[in-house]
Amino acid sequence: MRIRDATTTDLPAIVAIYNDAIRTTVATFDLEPVTCEQRTPWLAQFGREHPLYVAEGVDGALLGFAYYLPYRTRAGYAASKETTVYVAREARRRGVATRLYEGLIAHARAEGVHALVAVLGGDNPESRGLHEKLGFAHAGHLREIGRKFGRWVDTDYYLLLLP
Repeated sequence: MRIRDATTTDLPAIVAIYNDAIRTTVATFDLEPVTCEQRTPWLAQFGREHPLYVAEGVDGALLGFAYYLPYRTRAGYAASKETTVYVAREARRRGVATRLYEGLIAHARAEGVHALVAVLGGDNPESRGLHEKLGFAHAGHLREIGRKFGRWVDTDYYLLLLP
């Protein structure tokens, strides 16, 4: 597996992984699948300050992606970033998310980021375990904050402070 910066040619695979999450999980609160055209402006926001990494399998297939963006837009939050990771269903539980996160964390440290925030939707023990393994601490719980699949869904906040 190789972790690298995403390119525009990765967009169809990124969209496919994300659309599967939309259809089958509460990891995102998007309700309708997205298109590559809709995600093109989203892709343009990534670069040196805000990385988008992909995990590529030995066969060249995209296994997952991860990124961070500003936690909030006000200037006082500039050193805080919100993280996101998605892994293709067939690649889960193979260390893909861990490797992607290790890249994000290393980049954040090098760029002087102080806090990484992760927002986990629903009851997701695998994601909780991933974040705790990487040093994130539970920082908050919001009950019934979103609605998906005809039910109310909670979210949990996890925080990693970087030295």
